[in-house]
Amino acid sequence: METPAEASQKAWLFTPEQLQATPSRQDGMDPAQEKSTRKSICKLIAEVGQHIRPKASVTAVNSGKVFFHRVFMVQSLQKQNPKLVGITCLFLACKSEECPRHVKYFIWTLNMLDVDMETGQRTFPFGRKPDERNEKGELVQQKRPWEITEESEEFQTCRDNILACERICLHVLGFELNVEHPVEHMLRFFCFFDKVRREDKGETRRLTTQEDGSLTKRTSFGDEVWIMATAMANDSTSTTLCLQYEAGVLAAGCIHLALKTKKFQMAKLSKAMDKLTKELQETDPDKYKRLCITEEEVKDVCSQLLDLYDEANGTQGAAGDGG
Repeated sequence: METPAEASQKAWLFTPEQLQATPSRQDGMDPAQEKSTRKSICKLIAEVGQHIRPKASVTAVNSGKVFFHRVFMVQSLQKQNPKLVGITCLFLACKSEECPRHVKYFIWTLNMLDVDMETGQRTFPFGRKPDERNEKGELVQQKRPWEITEESEEFQTCRDNILACERICLHVLGFELNVEHPVEHMLRFFCFFDKVRREDKGETRRLTTQEDGSLTKRTSFGDEVWIMATAMANDSTSTTLCLQYEAGVLAAGCIHLALKTKKFQMAKLSKAMDKLTKELQETDPDKYKRLCITEEEVKDVCSQLLDLYDEANGTQGAAGDGG
C-alpha cells in the first residue's frame, strides 16, 4: 500500500493528454504562451529567492516553482495573476522548507527588481521611500528606496493580495506542501552509475573513490558531473517535468545527461536502468518498491532538458535524444 506521501506526490503527475488540456488552454491560451509564462514566472521566483534577504534556499525556490506548476494544473493563467501566484508560491515554499520570510521582504524585493525594459531604471511599482533631509536641511537619498513603509496603501494592498492568494494556493494544493526533489535521490544513483562504467571501452574516470562505487566521497571528475547534474535538476523546475515524472526518474535523467555531456562510457541505458531499478527495490524496498525507471523515460527527460537549453541559446529543437 502506498504511503500518504507517495500518494500525494503521484496525485500531481499527469499524462501528456492532461498536460495538453490544462485550464489555461481550455480558456484559449496558446500552448507556446502557456509554456513561456510558466518559464518566465519560474525565472521571477528564482530571482526573488536570490535577492530576498536572507536569501531563500535552493530547495525553497525549487519547491516554489513546483507549487506554481501544480496550481496551474487546477487554475487558469487566464483568470489568475501569474506573477502574484508565483510570489505566493515562493512565500509558501519558504515556510514549508523551514526558511520563512516575513511577507514584507517579498514585497520589497519585488519593488526592487521591477525594471523598465527600455531605460533599465527601477520603476518601483509599489512606490518608493521618500528622501529625507539631514541636519543641514539637505536632501539625502535613501539607500534602499524600495523598502516602502508598511503603512502605505500600496504595501497594504500588495500584502493583502499575497495573503489572499496564499489561501487559494493552499486550497488548490490540498494543504500538501511536501515536495520530493531529484537531488534527494542523486547520491544513491550517483554511486550506481559509477559501477556501470565501461572499463572495456577504456573508461578509467571514476565518480567515487571506491572500486565498487559505494563510498559517497566523490573524485574531482565526480564533482564536475555532480555540479552539472544538480544544476540540470534545478533547471528542470522551469519546465513541467515535475508534473510528468517522479523525482527518481528525473534524478536518473539528469545524471545520465551530465555523463553523456562528459562523454562518459557506460553500459547500455536500457540494461543500466533495469539494473538500477532492481538494485533499488532490493536494497531499499520501503522507498523504491514502486519505482520503475525505464530507458524511454530517461531519454525523454534528457530530450526535454536539451530543448530547454536550446531555447536558452536561441536555437530550435532538441540537440539530441539523450540516449
